[in-house]
Amino acid sequence: MTETLEFLDLDTITAQWEGRPTLAVIDLDAYASNLRALRDVIGTGPVLTAVVKSNAYGHGAVPVAKAAVTAGVDELAVATVDEGVQLRDAGIDVPVLVMGPIGKVEAARAIGNRLRLVVSDASFAHHLAAEAKLLRWKDPVSIHLKVDTGMRRFGTEPEHVVEVAKAIRSHENLSLDGLMSHLSSADDPDPTSANGQLEEFERCVQVLADAGIEIPEHHIANSAATLRFPRFHKQRVRSGVATYGLQPDVGMVLPPTFRPILTLHSRISRVIPLAPGDTVSYGRTYTATRHERGGLVPIGYGDGYRRTFSSAAHMGVRGQRADVLGRVCMDQTIIRLPDDLDVQPGERVTIVGNGTAATAGAPTIDDLAALTGTISYELTCGLQTRVPKLYMQGGNLVAITDLAGYREL
Repeated sequence: MTETLEFLDLDTITAQWEGRPTLAVIDLDAYASNLRALRDVIGTGPVLTAVVKSNAYGHGAVPVAKAAVTAGVDELAVATVDEGVQLRDAGIDVPVLVMGPIGKVEAARAIGNRLRLVVSDASFAHHLAAEAKLLRWKDPVSIHLKVDTGMRRFGTEPEHVVEVAKAIRSHENLSLDGLMSHLSSADDPDPTSANGQLEEFERCVQVLADAGIEIPEHHIANSAATLRFPRFHKQRVRSGVATYGLQPDVGMVLPPTFRPILTLHSRISRVIPLAPGDTVSYGRTYTATRHERGGLVPIGYGDGYRRTFSSAAHMGVRGQRADVLGRVCMDQTIIRLPDDLDVQPGERVTIVGNGTAATAGAPTIDDLAALTGTISYELTCGLQTRVPKLYMQGGNLVAITDLAGYREL
């Protein structure tokens, strides 16, 4: 895998980007490498669905989805109709599965954009068939039946799975292509719960078969199950968080072949001399006990850099750790500059690294998640749109997303 950040020069990038120096870099080569690593895990049998919901977990749905297609992924998955339409509007033509429940008013738009839909009750199947008929839609609408095996979220109860399957199959303009479920705790060190859900899922498969209903594709494995449990793979696996190089849970470390695809950078905007007794930021929660220097970094909770990082997180400056001092503000954060570095305004700061030597001194997203008791993808999803995302591929800047929108270079 190309470690783009080893030769990332923010000065060169700035020649194509004029704006606030706080920016995220998305390494599309690392993303493609993660997809290849997942394929190595699942082998040649199951199909890989790349999950790009919630703006590709905050990384940027359109460029990430395009990179997935280029890497050979034959299906994408989203959570909403709008997310699916966004991909279609961007010219992405591979199958797109909408995994979440949709409203009746969205049905025609979903069908018209050739989205695969998930059904969990008979009445909605009848509604979809009626909408397809009104549209005079020629091709059968691809349907995946979701069964609730223990998540207690979206899905039909197992005792109704035959009834719903028959309702779908009663319409010639609907095609029952998949049976799916979702695991609640595949990342738990104790596999009892996941195994129980798989057993319930397989029981539903058998009940359907006994009723004469054979469904081509079965899928239940998320990232954690894909990596841990080969017997969960079935005909298809759905992977989201691992494709971005992030841990499914703080306690589940990814194999070393995976790499985070997002790093976050900025520059020092002011060097602040601190004397003993000086306090820092709102609430004066940090007091200097010696002569030291603070560095002002233009990032804050308005960008998605959590206030809970106050006096707890750190950043990287020239490969060294620089602790956050005092409270994180909406737009700015102060760090302690290493004593042995002659840091001046304009110096590069790595806010979030990828675990390589190129971003030494900085935490990864997984590190920050563990620090605050959350999961990494909540942090990436929380990255705000005013932080521009710069997409690197083959060592080149190929696209930018900022408040002006997405544009390819």
